[in-house]
Amino acid sequence: MNHPQPAMPSSTWLTGTQAWDQFVATHPELGLKSGRWAFHNFLRFHRQALIDADAIRKARKRFWIANPQRMFPLAFDFLTGHDPGKLPAPKTSSVATNDHQF
Repeated sequence: MNHPQPAMPSSTWLTGTQAWDQFVATHPELGLKSGRWAFHNFLRFHRQALIDADAIRKARKRFWIANPQRMFPLAFDFLTGHDPGKLPAPKTSSVATNDHQF
């Protein structure tokens, strides 16, 4: 009897350039370029934050792999000027306090 082989789950990791190209295609409003060198230039500024968030890893000490589910939200935040590590400032209340002299 032939037993069907269980389907192998697709990997959530892509090469860094593949993930970058998908990100660029997903966000044309950002006006980014695709390709290896565009990804390289992006990493010049954001590599450590992406490593710390486990969004990218070095494979075989030769090339970057990326998890799109982790990388895309971070990349969007970095490229739109939002710091994902900072919480929004608390809103100040415009309610008057009771320290008035009547």
